[in-house]
Order: sequence, then structure tokens, then C-alpha cells
Amino acid sequence: MNFARRRILSFVFGGMLLAAGITLGIVFWIQTGSATNMLIYSIAGVVAFTLVSCLILGSNMIGKLMLEIFLLGFVKFPGLVLTLDLDGIIWLLTVKLLLLIIGLILGVIYAILAIIVGAIVSVFVYPLALVRNIREIEKD
Repeated sequence: MNFARRRILSFVFGGMLLAAGITLGIVFWIQTGSATNMLIYSIAGVVAFTLVSCLILGSNMIGKLMLEIFLLGFVKFPGLVLTLDLDGIIWLLTVKLLLLIIGLILGVIYAILAIIVGAIVSVFVYPLALVRNIREIEKD
């Protein structure tokens, strides 16, 4: 995919999220009369715009950063020693199920952490990523 197409896609998909955030902010502002809701949803729209745009542009480190944080959640659990009787097999299945649940919870926590960190960092990286995308087009 060329650089111009990536930039257009980042504007389209990011713009949809930005418009959704601002629209939600205005709707909640009209319903509740509180301007803080409008501000929160508008900021969320801008953060979503920059995150999606950075991920689509691909000329930055946001995707790698999020992937590295997400991969921290994959914990290798130790092997289990069991006896070949009914109690040993029940113990094995119980501990394996418990470790599976713990692993899934850690995976979800790290995925949420990756999205939050990526969103915060993307606000600062997006202007540089956009400039880099435009300069790459000029080189071609």
C-alpha cells in the first residue's frame, strides 16, 4: 500500500472515530447539560483519531509499542508434576484450568494497558508520523 493511500485511509477511519466522539459528546451535553461530558468524549475522539491514524500510517513505533506491551501478558507457566491416580488427575485439571483463567485475565489486562499507552503516546507521535508520511511521498 502506498503512502498516499495510507494517509487517506487514516483520515477516513480516524475521522469517523473523531466524529463519533464529538457527536457523543454533543448528545450527552444536550441530555445532561454538563459540558464535562462533551469535553471527555471530544478528547476521547481526538485520542482515537490519533491512535487509529498512527496504526494505519505505519511510519511510527506505535504498533510495535502496543505489540510489545501486549506480549508481556503471555506468561509461561511452569510444568506440573502429577500422580497417576484420580486425585492427581483432578489436581492437574484444576490447576491447568486455574492457570488458563489467570493467563486470560493477564492477557486482557495487558491488552487494555497496550491500548491505553498506545493512545496516550499516539497523541504526541501523530504529527511526526504525518510529516514522515508526506516526506516519503516526495521521495518516490
